Formats: sequence, C-alpha cells, structure tokens
Amino acid sequence: MIRLNIISLSLISVFFGGNPVQAQSNVLDSLDNLYQKEESDSVRLLLLFGALGELGFDHIDTSFTLGRKIVEIATSIGDTSSIAWAEIRMSALHAAQGEFVEALRHDRKALAHMIRLDDKRGIAEAYNALGEDYLGMGLYNEAFIHYQRSIESSRSTNDSLLLTIAIYNLGRVFKAVDQLDRAREYINRSMDMSRKINDRVGMAYSLHDLGDIALKEGKFDEALKSLEIALEIAEQVEDNIIIPQIMDRIAELYFQAEEYGKALGYYDRSWSIYDRQSNENARARVSLGIGRIAMKQGKTALAKTYFDETYQVAMSRNSAQLLMHAHMELANWYEKKGNFRQALEFLRKGKALDDSLTLANRNEQFTQTQIQYELAQKDLAIDQLNQKEREQNIKLENEEFLRNILVVILAFTGILLITLYRNSVRSKRANELLLVHQQEIESKTRELQSLLSMKDKFFSIVSHDLRSPINALVGILNMLNDGHLTQEELIKLTKSLKVRLDSTGKMLGNLLDWAMMEMNEITMQREDLVLHDLVESNLQFFLSSNEKNIAFVNKVEKGVQVNVDRNMLDLIIRNLVSNSIKFTNEGGEVKVFDEPFDDSQITIGISDNGVGMPQDMVDNLFSTTTLLTTPGTANEKGRGLGLKLCKEFVEKMGGKIWVESEEGKGSTFKFTISNSDLS
Repeated sequence: MIRLNIISLSLISVFFGGNPVQAQSNVLDSLDNLYQKEESDSVRLLLLFGALGELGFDHIDTSFTLGRKIVEIATSIGDTSSIAWAEIRMSALHAAQGEFVEALRHDRKALAHMIRLDDKRGIAEAYNALGEDYLGMGLYNEAFIHYQRSIESSRSTNDSLLLTIAIYNLGRVFKAVDQLDRAREYINRSMDMSRKINDRVGMAYSLHDLGDIALKEGKFDEALKSLEIALEIAEQVEDNIIIPQIMDRIAELYFQAEEYGKALGYYDRSWSIYDRQSNENARARVSLGIGRIAMKQGKTALAKTYFDETYQVAMSRNSAQLLMHAHMELANWYEKKGNFRQALEFLRKGKALDDSLTLANRNEQFTQTQIQYELAQKDLAIDQLNQKEREQNIKLENEEFLRNILVVILAFTGILLITLYRNSVRSKRANELLLVHQQEIESKTRELQSLLSMKDKFFSIVSHDLRSPINALVGILNMLNDGHLTQEELIKLTKSLKVRLDSTGKMLGNLLDWAMMEMNEITMQREDLVLHDLVESNLQFFLSSNEKNIAFVNKVEKGVQVNVDRNMLDLIIRNLVSNSIKFTNEGGEVKVFDEPFDDSQITIGISDNGVGMPQDMVDNLFSTTTLLTTPGTANEKGRGLGLKLCKEFVEKMGGKIWVESEEGKGSTFKFTISNSDLS
C-alpha cells in the first residue's frame, strides 16, 4: 500500500483557471501544448510535474518517461530539489507495481539530495518512502526504523500530515508482524489526527487497515462496516491505489463467509483497476483469489487456469511470497485430483519457500529493535529529568547564597537554615545511593528477562525444527505404505530427508553441549596435543560430507603443541569450520592456520573467502543475550548456538575469540589457546 505526501504543485488550477475536474486527456493535451511553446526550463519542470500528478498510477510507462525527463532537465539546470522529488515520485510508481528494490534505489537517491539541501520536510518524506520500500520487502526491522525517523523529522517541521502518515505506517508494521493490538492503537491514533486536519485520504487508509485487523480476528461485521466506509471515502477522493486494495479485502471477507458471488464481484472490480494500472503482481493476487473461489464451487478446471496464471507471474516477477501461495494452491488442486506425487512436489516447494521467508526471525529482530527504540526514548526522558535536576541544583545554590547573607543578619535563623540544609543533603545522598541500587537491580532484571526470553524463543525454534524432518519422515512412510512412491522417488526424498536430519542432529548435539555447560556438568581435562594432527582429523570429517566442493587447507605448523581439553577444542574447530562452509560459495576455500599471540598462548584462525559480514553484524555476533542467525549461501539453516558454544568453551580454557570480516571478501574467526612446553 502506498501512502505518500508528494509535493503539491497546483499547476492545473494555475494554468486552467482553477478547473481540475475537466477530462484528463484534455488537461494533458493542454499541458503538452504549453510545454512545447515554453522556453524556460523552470516552467517546463512545473508543467511536467503537473502532468505527472494528473496521470497518477493509471499510465505507468508514460509516468516513468515524465519522471526521467524531469530528472534530465533538473540535472541540466542544477535543480537538486526537483531531482529529489522526481526520485520519490518514481519510487512510488515502482512500489505500486511491487518493484520495491527499484523503489528503494530511487528513495536512497532522494534522501541523499534532501540531506544536502537540508530540506527537513523532504527528509521526512524520504524516510517515510524508504520505510514503505522495506515494508514491501518484508524487512520489518528497517521499516520500523525509517518510519520512526520520519516521525522525528515531521515533528521538527511541525508537519501534521506527514506525522499522521508516519504514525499510520508504524501501525502497518505492527499489523505485518501480527501485533494486532499495537497496530490498532497506532492506526486509530492516525485516524483521529486525519479527522482533525480533514485528511479524508488518510481516513480511508486507516479504515481499510482497521477492517483488515478485524478480519484477521474473525470479526466479520466490524470488518465489513470499516471496509465499506473506507471504500466510500476512497471513491469520493478518487484514490485509485487504495480503492482496489479495499475491494480485495472485501472479496476475502465474503470468501471466508462463503458468499462466493459477492466475492467474485469485488475481485472483478479490483481486477479492472489493476489492469488499467498494468499492475501484474496485483492481478496475479486477484487470480489466486478467483481460483480459490472456483475450487470451492467445484470448477476445478477454471481454478487450475487461474492458479497457473498466478504461478507464471510469480516466477517471472521473482515474487517469493506469491510463488509460495501458488505452490500451496496447486498442491491442494493436485491432491483433489488424486495426483499425490505432483501434490507432494508442489507442497514441498511451497514449504521450502515458506521456511526461506524466516518470518519468525524477522518478528524476533523487529521486537528487539522495538525494545531498543523504547529504551532509547526512556533514556532521553531520563536525560531531560537530569537536566531539570541540574537547573534545580543551580537554583538551590543561589538560594544558599541568600541564606548565607541572612546568617550574617540573623544568626539564629542562619544556623537553623544550615542545619536544615545539611539534613537535606544527607537525605539527598541517601536517596541517590538508593536510586543507584535500584537502577542496578532493574538492569540485572532486564538482562535476566532478556536471557529467559532468548531461551524460550530458542526452544520454540528447536521444537519447530524437530517437527519439520519428523513430519517429512511420517509423510514419506505414509506414501510408501500406500504404494504411491517409486524407487527413484524414494531415493530422491530420502536424500533430502538425510540433509534435514543431519542438520537436526548437529543442532541437537550443540544443544546438549550447551545444556551441560549451563548446568556446569562439563569438566575440563587438559592434555598436551599436536595441533596439526587434531586440525587434520577435523578437516577430514568435513571432506567426507562436502557437497559444495570446498577446498580445506591445513596451514598449522607440524611442530606446534597445545595444552587443551580435546573435546572442547574439537567442538570449537568443527563449529567454526562448519560456519565458514555455510557462508562460502561452491568451489571456495576454508583455511586453518596458527600464529603467535604471546609467551603462553597461540592464535588459531579459520578463514574463508565467502560472503563476509557487515560491521553491525560483526559487532553483535558474540552477544550474550541474542541468537544471531542468517541463512547460508545454499540456504543452510542455523540457530546461532554453535558460535555461542565456541565463545563459552574458548573462555573456559582461558582464551578469547573474535572475528575479522569484510562484506564480499570473506571472514576470519580467531581464538587463543594455551601452548605446550613440550619440545
């Protein structure tokens, strides 16, 4: 959904006597005639912006052409402001088509221009547009951050409309991660602000989302009422972006209520608008809905036509979310037809896409960012209170000076005041000590709650990952028992299942070691070992299961001996090598080497030439309160527990661990261990 506050250039009323209601084609023809006669580039820019605003989203190709022409002319005359606003407008056009990566590219350029111009309102607009791009891509963390920045910039300019839009968009982020109560709170707040400033477009958008929230909660009457009012307002203000989206929601409501005729009517109306806008992604979503209705009505052949259309668009547009839904509906279709082999294939692909979207991790990361932001806001409030306290102290010092003068005049009164002041100081010091202790207790409590939350979330994830291979195994056994599998299909499915079980086995091994560490059940037994041989045996383990053709290089000097716990060092090396394999592309290289650290310790390094990491990930990689996870180059999964174990085992043996990485050039993990005095 697009809700931008693009710069208002009332050119139609300027050039056509205040009559913006005349036919669009006549307006565009008149603008074109004026443009051809005009020699001033500045006036030409105004005319082009007017034409772009008149076209809206109904003629995408022409709008893009106008946008590029604006950038060309503005660049030639050095009009940075026009360039920035044209970039934001073209971003909105891309976003309307579901092309959020392209939209992001334009909005980043716009933000850079606005910052150089020190255009506070433009900066707020650009942050809001960037939040829209990240929300469209499912990056809720980044969307939340940019909407918050838009709110801060809007407040600095006292722009009520921009502030209303940013608060509304924050509600959409909460809705996207299923925090429906928080979503309703922000969207209701935005709607109240829209009423105060007579922002009818904003009211339509807010009512649409409130209806969607009620639909998610199964409150059909409440949802229908909100959506019908939203559609009425949207049609009055002629916002052709929100109108078809409201129709889609009403169609979904009638589908759930099993009123399929009404649902089809609304889908047909939204389809015609999307078709006029050449919005292929949106048409494909409507096709999916119509196909689902056809299935309910027993029109399976018609349903297959619509599902295939959605599938083709999702493949051509590389839309993972749309493709996942198409796979699931096709799996259901083939199951109804009794073609269980084809149904299983589509179901497997749909589940794989669903797993790759990692919605649970995004929700977790978004929650962490939300908490960090709220803590930052509290810190700001504390700073403001401290400032007031300092001002109060200055005032008290002035009063003390006056009291000293009064002491000279009235000795008895002065002595009494000094006594009272000393008592006040002692009380203040006692209160300060109490406050310090209270803050320490609160800090420990937050840390403990964070750790408990991390463990709860981790075990929730573990239970999910255990169910996946078990469900797959049960499915294969059922199909084998029913005689639906050939030998070749069984070999293919068991190979895929083996990969899942190997990953699950590794996760359970790490979990057991972690649990024993947490319960202090692991005791360290040091012994003198030849480092080169120990590394070689671990690398041989990976050679036997290397599916990415990665080269392993042992650069450890053969004469080096260390004094360590063998099991702990084996676990550290295997987890770090496994991590390097995960983020190294096919045919890459993983190298293990040693180097001196000090007189009593040496450094062991595991390096790769893989994808590397950005600095913010490096800084949080060994955090004690979070489990940082990222899919590998072959979409390998992990839960962040291996690196946590490595850190705890290295520190238990008296060493330290760190990582050096550059994005796109690979990573090197290093840790120190005690060397041996043996020669």
